[in-house]
Amino acid sequence: MPLADKRLNILLPSINIQHLFGGIHTALQLYEAASAAFPRTRIITLDSAPDSAACARFPDHAQVPNDQESDAERQIVPFSDRYGKTLPVAREDVWLATAWWTAYAAQRLSSWQAEQFGTAQRVAYLIQDFEPGFYPWSSRYALALSTYRPNDDLAVFNTALLKDFFASQGITYLNDGFFEPTLNDALLDPLQELRRCAPVPRRRRMVVYGRPSTQRNAFELICEGLRLWGWRDARSAAWEVVAPGEISEDIDLGPLKLRGLGKLGLDAYAELLSTSAIGISLMVSPHPSYPPLEMSAFGMSVLTNSYANKKLSTAHKGIVDLEGMTPEHMAAQLAAICDAWEQREMMPIGSWPDDEGFLHGAGVGSMSARVASFLGQ
Repeated sequence: MPLADKRLNILLPSINIQHLFGGIHTALQLYEAASAAFPRTRIITLDSAPDSAACARFPDHAQVPNDQESDAERQIVPFSDRYGKTLPVAREDVWLATAWWTAYAAQRLSSWQAEQFGTAQRVAYLIQDFEPGFYPWSSRYALALSTYRPNDDLAVFNTALLKDFFASQGITYLNDGFFEPTLNDALLDPLQELRRCAPVPRRRRMVVYGRPSTQRNAFELICEGLRLWGWRDARSAAWEVVAPGEISEDIDLGPLKLRGLGKLGLDAYAELLSTSAIGISLMVSPHPSYPPLEMSAFGMSVLTNSYANKKLSTAHKGIVDLEGMTPEHMAAQLAAICDAWEQREMMPIGSWPDDEGFLHGAGVGSMSARVASFLGQ
């Protein structure tokens, strides 16, 4: 039943296509699923104003200037250019936060409602990593940590692994839930087609998940590991190494080049995964991240890392955990993975089982009713 008196507000850094990596895409999925319970909703962007292509993805939403009231039931409100401006906030606005700085804002908006209207409205917090770890011990570390309010908010954890990590840090929410990641719908059809066909040899190609701007993806360590592997393993001359994502220019690593592919469309990304042999994707955090799972689902061997209670190799076929986060360990393990592919004459290692949750699970949408119920109280 729609929550007639409530307006759902999601706070996001951006909805522009160049920023739609896994985290924002997942947040929008939760918003779209939860919106069915709310006749009025707003998408509020805090870091980047939405461009025309971003707004076109939400044809039922009206773009509204951030300092104006509107009767539109579905709104997109840019709030990155906010100096000297205010945001209209109603008594019954409820909040869905999606990153620590959006949670910081949502919690203060809720406190303002208490001062103005006598009631603090509720905050649901989509938690997709332990975000204080994005920074060295600092003001931002402290502020990010302050947004975890176990007695007040609803925590929606991206994976049970992350929920368990928070508990190990002494952060246990009174109201929480989790969901497990699922493969992007646009990748599922190419994967099913691949699984229907007879296996064929893969190209001698490594796919690197390269995000130099994101420290936890350890891009420098990947480059040094590849460089050392290239010097030590004469077979490196026969392998192509590519990086979809942020990198659009080639990087000279000495014995080999890392070819930057830039941000690929999902069709091109699926083709790349369907024809490549090895993936490299690191994440120095308790969250598993999606690329290792995507690569493994497409039959690639994937070199990643464990962290705290995260150990993907125990649950997913073809995933190998680094024995140590050093270039030497990476070079040695890449050589061993290449050995295994050469022994199989470049044939893929096999498919995931049909009941694998990453392929057919409910995903973040499974938490939408819980979010609507909590915010509607």
